[in-house]
Order: sequence, then C-alpha cells, then structure tokens
Amino acid sequence: MRLNDTGEARLGLAIAKKQVRRAVDRNRIKRVVRESFRHHQQELASMDCVVMARRDTSAAANEELLASLQQHWRRLMKRQATAQ
Repeated sequence: MRLNDTGEARLGLAIAKKQVRRAVDRNRIKRVVRESFRHHQQELASMDCVVMARRDTSAAANEELLASLQQHWRRLMKRQATAQ
C-alpha cells in the first residue's frame, strides 16, 4: 500500500505463474480480486494497492478469497487512517 496524489484508489495484480500454475485459476483469482476491489474502492481513496497470490490461493474457494480480501481491505483502511 502506498498513498498517491490522484485522489482515487488503484489496483495492481501480481498473480505469478510460479505460484498459481493453471491460467484458469489465475484468471479466477484476478476476477475475484477486481470485484472485491470495486466494492471497496471508495473507502480506499488515494491508495495504490498491489495484490500478490500465494501458492495455496488456487485451492481456496471464491468465498474464502472474498473473506480474506475483506480483512486485507479493512487493515489497509486502518493503516490509511493512521497515516493521514
């Protein structure tokens, strides 16, 4: 996470082939992350976020990914509040 001067949140994705072998799994993870980010984008104003996948991410169900991302967004919002 890094604050930016654009006034809006931006998302970067780094879903490595080394970590998630199958393209179908990488694409599913990216879809879920983008959807979750869209729901929280207003709350993450002026922040650049990069999401990286770990090896066991491909085995997680969409609901598990969404729950995990929800926790990460909350943590970033708290960090943003203390930084300002």
